[in-house]
Amino acid sequence: MLDGFREQGWDPDSVPTLSHDPADPASPGPFSQDFSTRPPTARPLLSTAALPRPTLRSGTEGSEEGAPGDIRVNPGTRTVHRSPSSPPAQSSITIPSLDIQTSPETDDTIFARIADRETILAYAYHLYESFDGRTAGLTPAPLSSPSQEPPTLETVYTMRLLPLLLTLRSMFPRDLSVLLLLACVYHTLGQYEASITTSQEILSIDPTSVEAMCNIGTTFKCLNQLENAYEWWWKALLLRPTYWDALDNILGMLFKLARGAPDGNSSFAYYSQALAICQHIQRQIVSDDGRLRFSVSVTEMHRLQRVFFTSATIYMLLSPDHFQNALTDYFRAIELAIRPPSPYPEEENYTVQDLVLTMCIAGYLTAASAGAPIPPEISECLEVDGGASLLDRVKDPGFNLFRAVRASSSRVRDALLHIGRGALPVIFILPDQVMRIPMVLFSSSMGVLPAICSRDVPSGRLTLPTEKVRQQTNLMMSTVLLTIAKKFQDPSFANMMVPEFGGAVGISTTFVIVLYYLALALSPSPSTYNNLGIMLSIISATTTPFIDHGRQVLLNGPTMAKIYYEAGLQLDSLHPHLLTNLGSLLKDLGQIDQAIQLYMKAITVKPDFDVALANLGNAIKDVGRAWDAIEYYRRASEINPNLPEALCGLVNSLCAVCDWRGRGGFPDELAVDVEGNMLQPTGSGGSITPGWITKMIEMCQRQLDSSYSQNVGAIEGMMPPEQWIAVVARVRGRDLHAPEYSRWMAGFLRFHGKHDHMKERLNEAGFLVRFIDWVQPRLQRQWYVKVYGKTVSADHLVPFPPDDLKDSYLRPAIPTHLVAPPVPSVLPFHAFTYPMSPRMTRLIAHRNALRISYVALTQPWLPHHVFRPPRPPIQGKLNIGYISNDVNNHPLAHLMQSVFKMHDRDRFNVYLYSTSPWDGTDYRPRISTYVEHFEDISTWSLQEIIEHILKKEIHILVNLGGYTKGARNDIFAPRPCPVQIQLMGYAGTLGTGWCDYLVCDPVACPRDMCASERWRRESDKAKNQMHLDQDAGNEGVALDLEADADPESVSEDWVYSEKFIYMPHTFMVADHKQSSRQDENLTVEERACTPVAKLWYDEEVRRADCRRRLFPEMPQDVVIFANFNQLYKIDPGIFAVWLRILVQVPRSVLWLLRFPAAGEEHIKCTARMWANEEVASRILFTDVTRKEEHVYRTRVADLFLDTVECNAHTIAADVLWTGTPIITFPKHRHKMCSRVAASMAHATGFGDQMVASSMDDYETRAVAFARGLRYEIVRGADGTLLPRGQGALIKLRRNLFLNRDRMPLFDTERWTRNLEKAYQEAWRRWAEGTQFEMSDEWAATQGPEKEDGSIIVRDDDPIDVVEYD
Repeated sequence: MLDGFREQGWDPDSVPTLSHDPADPASPGPFSQDFSTRPPTARPLLSTAALPRPTLRSGTEGSEEGAPGDIRVNPGTRTVHRSPSSPPAQSSITIPSLDIQTSPETDDTIFARIADRETILAYAYHLYESFDGRTAGLTPAPLSSPSQEPPTLETVYTMRLLPLLLTLRSMFPRDLSVLLLLACVYHTLGQYEASITTSQEILSIDPTSVEAMCNIGTTFKCLNQLENAYEWWWKALLLRPTYWDALDNILGMLFKLARGAPDGNSSFAYYSQALAICQHIQRQIVSDDGRLRFSVSVTEMHRLQRVFFTSATIYMLLSPDHFQNALTDYFRAIELAIRPPSPYPEEENYTVQDLVLTMCIAGYLTAASAGAPIPPEISECLEVDGGASLLDRVKDPGFNLFRAVRASSSRVRDALLHIGRGALPVIFILPDQVMRIPMVLFSSSMGVLPAICSRDVPSGRLTLPTEKVRQQTNLMMSTVLLTIAKKFQDPSFANMMVPEFGGAVGISTTFVIVLYYLALALSPSPSTYNNLGIMLSIISATTTPFIDHGRQVLLNGPTMAKIYYEAGLQLDSLHPHLLTNLGSLLKDLGQIDQAIQLYMKAITVKPDFDVALANLGNAIKDVGRAWDAIEYYRRASEINPNLPEALCGLVNSLCAVCDWRGRGGFPDELAVDVEGNMLQPTGSGGSITPGWITKMIEMCQRQLDSSYSQNVGAIEGMMPPEQWIAVVARVRGRDLHAPEYSRWMAGFLRFHGKHDHMKERLNEAGFLVRFIDWVQPRLQRQWYVKVYGKTVSADHLVPFPPDDLKDSYLRPAIPTHLVAPPVPSVLPFHAFTYPMSPRMTRLIAHRNALRISYVALTQPWLPHHVFRPPRPPIQGKLNIGYISNDVNNHPLAHLMQSVFKMHDRDRFNVYLYSTSPWDGTDYRPRISTYVEHFEDISTWSLQEIIEHILKKEIHILVNLGGYTKGARNDIFAPRPCPVQIQLMGYAGTLGTGWCDYLVCDPVACPRDMCASERWRRESDKAKNQMHLDQDAGNEGVALDLEADADPESVSEDWVYSEKFIYMPHTFMVADHKQSSRQDENLTVEERACTPVAKLWYDEEVRRADCRRRLFPEMPQDVVIFANFNQLYKIDPGIFAVWLRILVQVPRSVLWLLRFPAAGEEHIKCTARMWANEEVASRILFTDVTRKEEHVYRTRVADLFLDTVECNAHTIAADVLWTGTPIITFPKHRHKMCSRVAASMAHATGFGDQMVASSMDDYETRAVAFARGLRYEIVRGADGTLLPRGQGALIKLRRNLFLNRDRMPLFDTERWTRNLEKAYQEAWRRWAEGTQFEMSDEWAATQGPEKEDGSIIVRDDDPIDVVEYD
C-alpha cells in the first residue's frame, strides 16, 4: 500500500508513448526519506551553545545499525507550551566507565587553562560529527611519513570522545548538553542500555526534556521494543507538537508496520493511527480557520506543511472517498505558505482559489510583456481604469495583484471560466516567463513566499529569509502542487468540481497546467519541465501570438511542449525522459533521424528505459526497418510486459518479417508455439494458445474498456436532460412528439444518476462527440433550408445569407475539462491483419475518430456555430474537394490519376488538396494539370485549410486517406461541408459521424454490416424515434442516435457507421488502361483493331521471354505460384495452405518478394519446419523493383495466390492487368480489406473462377488449376520455339488478357461517370433532407432512400466482355 505514497511522479503506463518522469520533486513520496527514524538528538533544542546546533538525520529508514545520519543544521526553539510529564521509572542499568585520571577541579586545572566549557563541548560535537578528526584541504603529516590507518568511528568515539564527555560530565553533572551528547555516543556505539540510562538521568533533571524522550524512543526502537519507542515519542510530541524529529520517528515506524502488516485491516489501522497523530499536531498548531495558534519559526514552516501533506496523502491511501478531505489538507499546506506572517488582515487571508486565479492573471501579464493580448474581461473584472492598462498598474510598486484578485475573486473566476468555455483557459507561458511569476504573485515579498518572511512590526515590511529556508519551503510547495496535479490527472476524478472554488471550477487539463506552472516557478527541475511539457503537448493546437524580434509567432501545444523539453535539457542534458519526449515531438514533425538520435541517447543514459526503447523501435520501424526495431521492442517488453506500445510494436514488426514464433493463436485459427511449431485449430469452444498475438488482443480489449471509467459525470455536469432535449428540438426545428421525447429522454437519463459505466458500456466522451457529430450536419442543413429552401440546383448565383443567422445554429461545445478520449495502441490500419472481432474492429476505428473529433472541436478558433453551408450549385454544377496525402509516387495516385482528369467539367468543379509536400516525381505535376484547382496545403494550419474550403463553397468533400499514415481526418471532423465521403484510400470503416458515405460495392461491404441497414432490420423497435436497443448478451443498453447505431454496442453484427455508396462492378478504380500500356505499346483503338490471335501470340512471346530472364534455369513445366504483397499480409494460416499446395503440386514454386528482405529467412525456416527442406527450396524470392517493371513481370506467374486476412489491392489490379489469374477468398464479412480482391475479380467478368467460397475451396482450386496446366513447345511464326500453355488456367489467363480494355475493372471513364452519379444523388438527398433517417423529410419521401440508406449506382452502359475458347 505504501507505493501509493512513494510514487508521486507520473505512472509511465498512463500515456505510454510519452515518458512521464517519476523523479519529479514529488516522486520520492512524503515518507521515503523524511519519515525514516531519526538518530538521537545530540543537542538541546534550546541550547546555550554559541555554535549552530546541528540536528542529525538519517537518509534511510530506521537506524538499527546505529550509524549516524547526514548532518543538517536546524536551530530549533523550545515550544512555549509545556506540561509536566513524569518519565517512566529508570531501568537498572550499569553504565560502563573508563578509568580516567583527573586532577581536582581548581581554577588552574588544565581544562580551565585551555578553554572554557563551551569550547570543550564544541570540540566534542566536532568529534561526534567527524570521527576521523581531519579538516579537508590540510596535510597533518609529512608525505614521507609511514602511512597510518585512518581512525575508525569506534576508535574516535571510544578513545577520544567518550573519555572527554565523561570528564565533562564529572565537571558539569547537570549539564543537559553534555548528557545529551553522551547518550548519543552510547547509542552510536551500540551501548543502548547506557544510552537509555543517561537519557533518563536528563529527565530526572528536566522532566520536560523532549530531546531525551525522543532519544529514549529511538534507542528502544533499535532494541525492537516498538511499543516503548512509540510511548516515548508520543510523550515528546504531547509536550512539544513542533518537535518534528519525534513526529518523523513515530510516523516512520507506523508506516513500516503498515507495510509489513499481515492483512489489510491491520495495515489500515496503522495508517489510521498515523493520520490521527497528524491531525492532533495540526489541531495544536493551526486553528480551524487556517491561522497559526502560535508563531512557527520560518525555518520550520516546510515541516508544518509536510504534516498536512502527509495527512492528505494518507487520506488518499485509505480510500478514494476521502478525496475531499485530502484536498482540504493539501490546500491547507499551500495556504500556510502564501499567507503573510501573523497577524494579517482578512484581505490577506489568501486561499488556493486566490492563488490559482492570481496565477492565471499573472500568466496573462507575463505573456503580455512579450506582446500577447490580455483578454478585456480580465481588465474589466479587476476594475482597471480606462486610462491605465492592467500591465501598467502591476508595475506600480504599491499594487498588490494577489490582494486585488482576492477582492474580486468571484468576478475574476467567472471571467476566466467565460474565456475558457467553462474551465480555466489555456494560457501559454514561456519558461523564462514562468520564472518571473513569483515576482508578480508575491511582489510585496520580492517573489518569496510570504509566510517565511519576518514582519518588521513598526514598518510592517517583510524581511526575507535565508536562501536555504526559501529553497526548503519552495520545494515543499512544489511537491504539494505536483501531487495535486497528479491526482487531478487521474481519470476517476475527471469532471469533479474543485472544492473551495464556489462549486464553479472543475478539474481539467488546464487547471493541472496552472498547478505545474506554479510548481515550476517555485522549484524548477528537469522532471517538472518534462511533465509540464507532456500536459502542454495534449492541448489541441491552441494558438496564442507573441512577439519575437518584431515578428508575431503562433504557439500551440506541441510547440510549447518542445520549448519546455528543451528548457529542461538545459538543466540536465542527459535527462532520459526529456530526451525521449523531445524525440517523440521531432518524430511527429518528420525529423525521424534526430528523434532516433535522442532515443539512442536516452537509452544510453538509462538502458532499462522501456518507453524510450519502444519509441526507438517505432522510429526505426517508420523508416522502413521493422526488422531492426524488433530488438528494441523485445527489450522494452521484457522490462515492462504491460507497455502497450512495446507489445503492439513488437507484434507489428514480427508480422512484417513473418517471424511467427510464440505467436499463439485462437481456437478457430492455426497457432504457432514458441519454437515455431504449427498447432492446428481446436475449433469453436477450444482453448486459446497463449502468445503475443493473443496477449495483444487482450491488451487492446483492456484499453477499449478503460474508456468507460473516464469522464464519468461529464454529461450530467454540462446540463440537465431537459436542456439536452431542447438541443434535439432545435435540431429538429420543432417540438418533439411525445414518443420522440420519451425515447430521447430515456437516452440522456443513462448519463444521469448512478450507473455502472463498464457494465452498461457508457462512454460519456464518446456519446458527447457522437451527439455533436449528429447535430452538426442537421443544423448546417437547417441553415441551408432557411436561406435557400430545399434547393438542389440554382439557375443563377444567389447571395450569401446575412451573418446574423449564425447564432441560430450553435453547435454544442465540448467542455474544456473533458478528458481527451483515449485511443488504443493498435492502429486501425494494423488491425487489417489481426484476428479481431467485428466489435473490436469497429471500436478501434471509432475511438480514433473520437480523438480526432475531440481535437478538432476544441480548437479555440472554431466558431460557436456550425459552418455556413455553401450556396446551391449553379445549374447543378457541384464543387467537389478531394483531400489526399498521396498525390505523389504512391499506389493511390497510380490508381486514381486519370479520375481527376475525366470528371465532367460541365457538372463538376474539381478541387484537389494535397496535404503532403511534393516528393520530386512526375506524378504530382502531371495530376495537378488534370484539375482546375490544385492546392498544396502541406504547410497550412487546420484553420487555413477549412477557411479555404468554406471560401470555395465545396459541396462534397472526399477523403482519400482514411486511417492511413499522414491522412488529415481532422479536416473532416468539424464538418466544413454538407456531404463528406470516404473513397479508395482506406479499406475499412472510419467509425464516425463526420463521414456520411463509404464508396464500396456489395462484395466488398455486405449490406448487413452497415449500421443504417441494421437499423432497418430492427425498425420494428426503432421506428420514428431514437431507440434503446437491448443487444443480445449485452448487460447494458446501446445508445443509438436514431438510425446511427452506437459503436459501443456489444453487437458483433455490424461494423460500418457510414452509409454505403454501392458502385456497380467494383469500388476500386484502376488506371492501367491509361498508364500501363507500355507492354503492347498499343492505344485502345489500335488494340481493338488488332486480331485476337496476334494479341495473344505476342503476349505468349513476352511472357516466355520475361520468364527466361527472371528464372533462366527453371524448366517450363514448373508451375509458378506467386504473391507480391508486402510480407506482413501473410499469416500462418494462409502460409500453411500455400505449403500444402506446393506439396500437392511437386513441380511448382512459390514466388515471393523481399518485401522486406529480412522476412526471407523466416519464411524459409518456417517452411522447413512445417513441410520439409525440399518444399522450402521451392520458395523463391526476388527483389522489389520499380513500378513499371513490377507490373510487366507479374505476367510470369501462372497463378497469384492471394492473402486472405488482407488482400492484394493495388497489386491485384497490377496482376489482373497482365492477365495473370488470382485465387482469393473473402474470408471476413466485417473486414473490407479481406474482400477487395474478390470485388476486383468479379469486375473482370470472370470472378466466379477466381473467388473461392472457403479455404478448402481456395486450396482445391489452386491445385486443380496447377494440375491442369500443360505446356507444349511450338514453333512461332519467326521460327522461334515458344511454350504454349493448355488447360483451364491458360483459358482464364487468355480471357483476362484479351478483355482487359473491355472489363469494368479497368474502365476508368465508366467508373468516373458512375461515381459522379453517386455525388449527385448524395447532394440531392442532403438538400432535400432525406439523407437523415427519422427526419420529417425522410418520413415523407417516397424515394429509394426510404427503403435503403445506401446509394445504389446503376451502370447505364453495356458491358462487352467476350469469353474466348
